[in-house]
Amino acid sequence: MAAGGWPTTFLVKSRKAGWNQVYLPVRPNGITGWVRDADVSLARDPYRVGVSLSGHTLTVWNGTHIVYRTAAGVGTRATPTPIGRFFVVMLLAQTNPTGIYGPYAFGLSAYSNVLHNFGGGIGEIGIHGTDAPSGLGSDVSHGCIRVSNRAITYLARLLPLGTPVAIGA
Repeated sequence: MAAGGWPTTFLVKSRKAGWNQVYLPVRPNGITGWVRDADVSLARDPYRVGVSLSGHTLTVWNGTHIVYRTAAGVGTRATPTPIGRFFVVMLLAQTNPTGIYGPYAFGLSAYSNVLHNFGGGIGEIGIHGTDAPSGLGSDVSHGCIRVSNRAITYLARLLPLGTPVAIGA
C-alpha cells in the first residue's frame, strides 16, 4: 500500500520466474524495479493510449482496434511533454468541473524534464480536461496533455489505473 492507504499501480515491463519488472512512477522517467509475484495482484488491461505530439492527438486502442481519438493540446517548446512509455497512476475528480483542469485529471507516471515543481506539485504530467478548448490541437501546456471536457469524462469512465500511455513525437 502507498502511504495514502491506497494501492500503488505499476506497469509490468517483463516477467520471469516469480518476479515482475515494473515501470516506477518516479524520476527520472523510465526507471524500473522488480517486485515479487507474491507481493502484487496482476490484472490485464485491454486498453492502451497513444499521444502524438506532432499530430496533437490522443488515441485509445482496445487490443488492435482504435476505440477513440481526439484532439489534444500538448507542451510548448519551453515546457515540452516528455516522450516515452508511461502509465496511468491515478484519476482525480476535480472540485470545479468547469475549471482549468476540467472535470477529471489522470496522473501519469511521467514527469516534466524541465519543471521540477508546478502548481504545488512535483512536476508530474497528466491528461486532463480544459477550460480553454480553443488550445486543443496546439502546443499550449506546461507538459500535460489537454483534451476536451467531454473526452476526459469519457476516458475517466473507460480507462483503468495502470493503462499504458505511449507519448511520441
